[in-house]
Amino acid sequence: MRLLNLSQTHCLIITIMTINTNRPTITYENVSLLKGGETSYLNASNNASSIKLIPLVQDFSFNFDTKTEDILTLGNTFYSKRINRYDVDVNLDITIFETFEDIFSGFFSGTALLSDLNKDVSFYSLIGKKKNFDSFSDADETINFGNAFIENFSMSQSKNEFLSSKYSYSCSNVNAEQLVSNDISNPAIDLTGTQLQNLTATLPDVQSILDAQSNLQNKIYPAHKTNISISGIQSEDIFLVKPDMVQDFNLSIPFDRKKIFKIGKKYPIQRRFVDTTEGSISISCITSEFVVNGNDSNLKTFLNENDSYVIDLNFLSEGSQAQNFQISGARLKSNSHSVSLSQNLNSSFSFDFNPIDFKRP
Repeated sequence: MRLLNLSQTHCLIITIMTINTNRPTITYENVSLLKGGETSYLNASNNASSIKLIPLVQDFSFNFDTKTEDILTLGNTFYSKRINRYDVDVNLDITIFETFEDIFSGFFSGTALLSDLNKDVSFYSLIGKKKNFDSFSDADETINFGNAFIENFSMSQSKNEFLSSKYSYSCSNVNAEQLVSNDISNPAIDLTGTQLQNLTATLPDVQSILDAQSNLQNKIYPAHKTNISISGIQSEDIFLVKPDMVQDFNLSIPFDRKKIFKIGKKYPIQRRFVDTTEGSISISCITSEFVVNGNDSNLKTFLNENDSYVIDLNFLSEGSQAQNFQISGARLKSNSHSVSLSQNLNSSFSFDFNPIDFKRP
């Protein structure tokens, strides 16, 4: 039997000291998000009347990876210097309960996608002083994002849930600043000109805007007021089944971009939209009836038919505001079905479509 020598036993004690005793951690009530007008390096787009509060934000995240370049010299096997590159992508993701207001209008206007998708914006995130207080009248910090170009839009909903959207952006700059007045540095860089960051943004009175908000519950779109229908151009059905009882959907529209560089410039002067990718929508439903007659009952005849589909998405808010969209020319990409013990037969469909065919009817 071996006795433990306590004199040789060491105990590691880690003492965690918080830097900010008034706000030891930052939680959701401490954060408020605002968006400037289009063309971020422009004073008129970043004044108190142009900067808008984004309501019903559910998730907010950002990240970036730095890039380095090795400088080589003749007669030396190893690099002599390593420098940072300036074409860093600051990835910004914002998830909201969709209201089809300001942030949605950043890529969609009227009845279709914007004709010019090469506009950028600035975002401003205010961080409140005290934990458990949603007061921004004396907010002391901001985290700001400049030259934000939209990279992807996705919208989804499941049964018993509210309609939500995720907006993904690529930005050229991010900075943090202490807020001593409503005037702060505009994070945007003059990409096509001097490539300096030298403008001032004027924030609105955020607390007054928050206090003035009312009836936000009327702006959300519940699942029980959503209607989705799928119909083939040549047939009302989808291959093998008649779609019924939709359980969820997920729509995604990518905005692929190409960085444009110019001699004499450190940053890319543009992140130009490239119309080369397709949108997609996936829909799952509970199936109650199979197609047993016609072209949609046989894979060989279905393929010969070469059908395309029209997908209607109709949303109604708690305040009875209707938002209707239609996707035309959608192509069936995948079709899957499954059933298990104590479960219903579930069918899932995935379609591709041209983003310009996402419109209001």
